[in-house]
Amino acid sequence: MKKHGLLKVLKVLTICMLVVVVAACSSKNEPQATTAPTKQPESSPVESQATPESQEPITLRVGWVIPPENQDWPKMFEAFTKKFPWITVEGVYAENGEDELIKSIAAGQPLDVIWNTSLDRAIEEDLIEDLTPYAEKDAEFQSYPYRDGYLDNFKRDGKLYALSRGNDGFFILYNKDLLKQYGLEKPKLDWTWEDFRTMAKAATNPGAGHFGVTNSVWWHNFVSMALPMANGHAPNMAAMNEDFSRNLADGSVPEVLDDLNFFNDLMVNDGSLINTKRAAEAKIEMNAFHIGQSLFFTAIGPVLPGFKAAFPFEWDIATMPKGTAKQVNFGWLSPMSISKASKHKEAAWELIKFWDATKEGQKTLFQFGGSFPNSNDPELVEAFASAAVYEGFDKEVLMYTPGITHFDPARFIPASKEIGLSFTEFGSIAYEEEISAHEFFPSRMQKVNEILKEKLGK
Repeated sequence: MKKHGLLKVLKVLTICMLVVVVAACSSKNEPQATTAPTKQPESSPVESQATPESQEPITLRVGWVIPPENQDWPKMFEAFTKKFPWITVEGVYAENGEDELIKSIAAGQPLDVIWNTSLDRAIEEDLIEDLTPYAEKDAEFQSYPYRDGYLDNFKRDGKLYALSRGNDGFFILYNKDLLKQYGLEKPKLDWTWEDFRTMAKAATNPGAGHFGVTNSVWWHNFVSMALPMANGHAPNMAAMNEDFSRNLADGSVPEVLDDLNFFNDLMVNDGSLINTKRAAEAKIEMNAFHIGQSLFFTAIGPVLPGFKAAFPFEWDIATMPKGTAKQVNFGWLSPMSISKASKHKEAAWELIKFWDATKEGQKTLFQFGGSFPNSNDPELVEAFASAAVYEGFDKEVLMYTPGITHFDPARFIPASKEIGLSFTEFGSIAYEEEISAHEFFPSRMQKVNEILKEKLGK
């Protein structure tokens, strides 16, 4: 087992999941060649009709929060360069996270594109461009076959403020060896949460050091967000109502709290999930799936190749189970916006459009980033499921999962910070202290709803 390799994988996953910047060694900026469109007045989108020879060289600066040693984004820049050879793209790593990027824009420093963890602050402080004029005048963008409702994730008051750097969706991971040992069948595409619970209980054998569900906060932090929607008790992810004006975990809908308490029930009532204290008592390592002692784990797609190289047993992926109303997978988006401080807004638009709204850009992203497709287009779904990063995994699951994935709204709505913090603390506090969702959420979400009411004027 290469322990250091596994720790590196887990570090990257934690960065992605908790949207917390790791304090890396040093800020390494890696200039890469890229391209952009015709030099037009800043007031109108580029119409990319000129030849490379007629273009003045441009450098776009892209601010991000992932340590350079943990990313392959220059591969996207290289692909973009082939299309627009007069543009250079320079990645600017913000060691201190989003605050550093926001302050750079506010100070008028020439960042052209930023990868935002939250649109709310950037919109309120008027730091990013309204992309609506670009989108409405761009025939290539208009023809791209986005999944219905996808772009709504990046809108506020009908205006488009971002496209996506990537769409990270979750899978359930299962240990094939334990599946066989306890006489269980491989999960079907449409298996249910009750199937999950039954299988987890069957594979729980403390005497052998085996537990059905790996001891990880991610069940509370992330997967629980999908359950109220899956069971038909909330219309949106994270227990949000239809128009995202109220969170239904405020105590007004008891069934929502029952849904959010699912993993606490697995721990307290079933004993198939354990926290740090229980793991110490059982003398089992945290993240026990990694050493072959748990049946189920959950993770986002881009980290699977690293896990595959590290885990010393046979395993594969399954879909997120079906609730009593529908099958819902948890995912999140990474907004990518044009800075108000940019001197090359048309070129910046071409970069983010290439990235998110062209088949060439999406196929490039699949190959190194593991991003879920933003379209139901069969060509793109097939390209995703056949990407090198997913080689060897269940292709049927790969083809099916993007279509049931819904995204965490705590990236783009008012009170996004407070909603995200509530679920983060549900993992770090409620999971460890065995506090039920009924005790944990109402007071927090009542405060969230007060903020929403104030900001939305409702």
